[in-house]
Amino acid sequence: MLKRHQKLLVFIFSMLLAGCASRQGPAYTYNEVVIVNQSLMPLSDVTISAAESGRVFSCGNIAPRGICANKFRPQPYRGNPIQVALMTGDGRRRNETIELTLPASFVAERPLRGVLVIGSRGEISAYLQQDAPGPHL
Repeated sequence: MLKRHQKLLVFIFSMLLAGCASRQGPAYTYNEVVIVNQSLMPLSDVTISAAESGRVFSCGNIAPRGICANKFRPQPYRGNPIQVALMTGDGRRRNETIELTLPASFVAERPLRGVLVIGSRGEISAYLQQDAPGPHL
């Protein structure tokens, strides 16, 4: 049987753990990845990977000014950096690590969409989107 002070220590430790868990914030999910090629050259072997989760999304070829997208059932969003690898139309291989920022205005009840943009000069950027809530009926 635990003594009174041991019970108090167990209670305090339990409360501290509960407090830490509640500070993690809401759990977000994502269910779509979109790659936008804004450049004037084709892209090939485009791969987005998240090393922490092991998830990979890839597109074989994306035409100039083209889009490659995929929608799937919601997956947990962990906020880890993503690795981007691609081959440009002139044969250059690009590899980049990108960290995404979760805007404070997002709500956990709606899934996120990850958007990767290859700009007109070959620059790579990424951001998260979330659909606005639908009309209330």
